[in-house]
Amino acid sequence: MVARVGGVLLLVLLCIRGVPAINSVSPPAGGPPIPPLTDGVEIEGIHGWFANIYPWKYMPNVSTVFPVRSLWTRPNDYQSPADIVRQNAVLEEYGSGADVLQYSANPDAPDYNQWLRTYFTNGDRPFFVAYEHIYGTRLIPDNGAKDMNIPYNRIAFKNDIDAIYRKVIIPFQHRYVTYHGRAVIFLWAARAMYGDFASLLDEVRAEYPVAFIGSVGLMQLPSDAAALKNSSALDGFMEYGLYAPSYGTMTTTYFENSGKWRQIIRGFETTTGRNYLFIPTFQAAFDNSKYTEGVAPMYPVDRAEVLHHAENIKQEFGTAYDPLGPFVVFSELIEGAAVIQSQCISDTLDKRDRWVGCGTGRLDILKEYFGN
Repeated sequence: MVARVGGVLLLVLLCIRGVPAINSVSPPAGGPPIPPLTDGVEIEGIHGWFANIYPWKYMPNVSTVFPVRSLWTRPNDYQSPADIVRQNAVLEEYGSGADVLQYSANPDAPDYNQWLRTYFTNGDRPFFVAYEHIYGTRLIPDNGAKDMNIPYNRIAFKNDIDAIYRKVIIPFQHRYVTYHGRAVIFLWAARAMYGDFASLLDEVRAEYPVAFIGSVGLMQLPSDAAALKNSSALDGFMEYGLYAPSYGTMTTTYFENSGKWRQIIRGFETTTGRNYLFIPTFQAAFDNSKYTEGVAPMYPVDRAEVLHHAENIKQEFGTAYDPLGPFVVFSELIEGAAVIQSQCISDTLDKRDRWVGCGTGRLDILKEYFGN
């Protein structure tokens, strides 16, 4: 099984039962020639925080964040196009500069076309894709960590990138976020791609003008040589989420490990001669207690703890981190980290030792420290 804890992966590698024949997946059949660069929106020119947004249904019975009705008019259903328009206005008001869209390239995924029905055609905000390469994929196993030495997986990964480039990046390239002319693709669990992933990333970049930013697990720094080699093949780093038994521990650990990771990046740069982005992550909380068991909720004791987290990030702009972002979970409602404008009900009111910041409490902090 694979449990996702605010972006920190607890990986128990799944047994692969019956590897499909290699010829059961074919390389892309071709199409218009791929241009050498993508004429999009350069990430280093974007001001404000990055909002990670999901195409999932809002299910109140398993959610620990409850969006206000103006942003999600249909509980137990997807957002409507009108909801997306109103949401875009909120993001603009609170200083977000770009969106990161959770996107599956698997046409069998239930939310495969949701962004086409809603987000893509109902706004003009810059965005890039958070590629869903772990759950519900065409790779094997369909859920869980992936052995990228398997030829089938390498072809399937390339097919997904081809689909993303042709169906998302090219049609919307005037809004698509790029890094030095290469379309940014976020691998939210890069460490779950094991084996020789590095050479595959090089192969893909040789065919498509893309740049891979990956989450490498900074709450527990990677140390083995294979993981570090794969990390060095990325174009940048950005954590999907942060978790520790307490919010204060999370803040301290992330702050210290970010400095250590910047030192590792300098080693990568010396070895490869390439430059790497390092974008910070802001975490408001973590609570998936209505969805799964075994992981204790993580909330700040008070608002001051969240301000301390924001101040740590801000002071490290230009040193540990590049002065971009931070990356913020905006609407992942089940894990309780979402900063979306939310309902203040009995479940979300602040308690003596738990600050939730319902309403716009979390957004107010983001606007104050990182608004564009």
